[in-house]
Amino acid sequence: MTQGLDLLGGSGSIPLSDGTEIPLRYPLRSLALLEARYGSVEAAQRAIDVTGKGAAFGPLVQLIGAGCIGPGGFEPHFREHQDAKGERRISGDITYRRRTDGVDLADLLLPGELARYVETFNAALTKALAGLGNDDAPKDNGATPETTTVSPGLSSTTSPSVPSTFLPTTSGT
Repeated sequence: MTQGLDLLGGSGSIPLSDGTEIPLRYPLRSLALLEARYGSVEAAQRAIDVTGKGAAFGPLVQLIGAGCIGPGGFEPHFREHQDAKGERRISGDITYRRRTDGVDLADLLLPGELARYVETFNAALTKALAGLGNDDAPKDNGATPETTTVSPGLSSTTSPSVPSTFLPTTSGT
């Protein structure tokens, strides 16, 4: 059974240059930020170019920053645009500022800890997504599993149901 705190997806802390550590967790607000920034959580996971031929540091700040938001952590600052269809998108990078002193998270991240940051991010995001039930996703070509509704029974505000073949009597007979 998943505990409420498990849904936050915390899986360790990362060190910052000022000697502090911040836990990484990905509650729905964090996942929504990543989705708004990258288009989907899957795209966010692919944002870091591991080949060395594309961007890695900027996306890493974005991914780690989303895991640092919340009480005692960092606050996201971003520009949001609405397109002609009414869809909202975050344009550009999100700046994550520490709530207590306003310091930018990017100024506190240590280049020598990149491997640890990526490892902690992957573990925390995986835990958050599993806590949301994504580890039970259908694996049979997208077939929807059958669901069963459980009713607590009749109460003073409900009436018993009748079969679909039931025809009420007409008035006057």
